[in-house]
Amino acid sequence: MRTLAVTLAFALTLASSLSCKPEDPAPLEAERAKLLESTVPKDDYWREVERKGSALKTQKAAAQRSARAAADRAQIEPAIEQMRKALADAKQVNAQVEEQVAGLDAQSKKLHARQQELESYLARTGPPDVGAKKP
Repeated sequence: MRTLAVTLAFALTLASSLSCKPEDPAPLEAERAKLLESTVPKDDYWREVERKGSALKTQKAAAQRSARAAADRAQIEPAIEQMRKALADAKQVNAQVEEQVAGLDAQSKKLHARQQELESYLARTGPPDVGAKKP
């Protein structure tokens, strides 16, 4: 039964194709021309595909470099902050030391002035009689 149905369908298809007259190629050519107007040549298409692929690769590489730089910066930031704190501490210590040095310079100048006074006094009066017995 099934074979009969397949054979009958084949016979109908064959009969319908034999009874059809050939189509007019003009509408098909017009449709083909319309399709060709809306397309680009293969070479242009593949050139554009290669250009976009190259740009995408470059963009991806730049994104990877940027991500690596951001990761490096995230690792470096704590060290930088620690160095800033150390620098601030060092500046504070330097300021204290400069203050002490200024105080010592002032004291040194006073002592130097006192030494000049004593030398001037000794030059006028002569050496003292230290440890000499009184008559």
